[in-house]
Amino acid sequence: MKSIIERTRCPFCKNKGQQLPHLPLYLHCSVCRLAWVKRFVIPTYEEKYYQGTSPLASKLLKPVSTFFYLIRSLYVGTEQKKLWIDVGAGDGSFLKTVRAEKKIGVEVSASARRLMKDAGIATLTDEEFLKKNNLNADVISFWHVLEHVPNPWDYIAASKKNLIPKHGRLVIGVPNIDCLEYYVFGSHWFHTPKFHIWENTPVSIELLLKQYGFKVESIDYWSPEHHLPCLLQTFINASTGSQGALHRFIRRGHDATFRPKDAFWSIFWLTVGSPIVILFWIAGSLMHKSGTIVVTAAHEKKKN
Repeated sequence: MKSIIERTRCPFCKNKGQQLPHLPLYLHCSVCRLAWVKRFVIPTYEEKYYQGTSPLASKLLKPVSTFFYLIRSLYVGTEQKKLWIDVGAGDGSFLKTVRAEKKIGVEVSASARRLMKDAGIATLTDEEFLKKNNLNADVISFWHVLEHVPNPWDYIAASKKNLIPKHGRLVIGVPNIDCLEYYVFGSHWFHTPKFHIWENTPVSIELLLKQYGFKVESIDYWSPEHHLPCLLQTFINASTGSQGALHRFIRRGHDATFRPKDAFWSIFWLTVGSPIVILFWIAGSLMHKSGTIVVTAAHEKKKN
């Protein structure tokens, strides 16, 4: 039986949520700058969610993915780490590229954990990670994970217990609803699919981290890995009326619906329309109104 959760109040200040413009399924708190789905089914991932073989489009884009993974690592420096934990690690593609003596992938999917084990990466289920103490990781990363889980505070609390106090770093990539894409495109914004339980902002993420003893060190508004491609998909969404067609095609191949209309507008915005997409990306980043952000945080130092 599927678990259903209903939430009408902000988890931070407990104020009653207000209807979010353009997105009738969401409420938001104007004080904490957080939005959430009013009523949702806890998502489950089928055994076949990770197959171990990527469709042709993903294979062709592998050099691009490798470049983006390098950028992810740069948020915490290039020196080799003793332990890197990646939460929501998927099949371990990112962890394979990091410089660390030991790597742990936290993943809900059993098939994905098997793929990581085959690649020599240690794994934990989400439940196991939340119960762990004193793993002493140099880095714990969340790449577009916290918006999918019903209890993001539990993951931040677990990170607090398992990150090295002195030099440990927490890296979080999340969508940012306080962005130009949402204000201009509304429900066509890419980051509004049914699995996004939470829609964060820099304010809400900082509130969450502060509750568990973390201090934000930096917020990156450029994120070429997530901001630019998702902005491209937003333009395609607005042109076709579909939601995430190009993204699904790249990730799932023949299992995804990709209409001639989707193909036409994808090609248009990738070619003729690309200068408009790039200008929009630059404007949003400069204004700190980008559709995704990357937050780096560390243990807050205790005052003497």
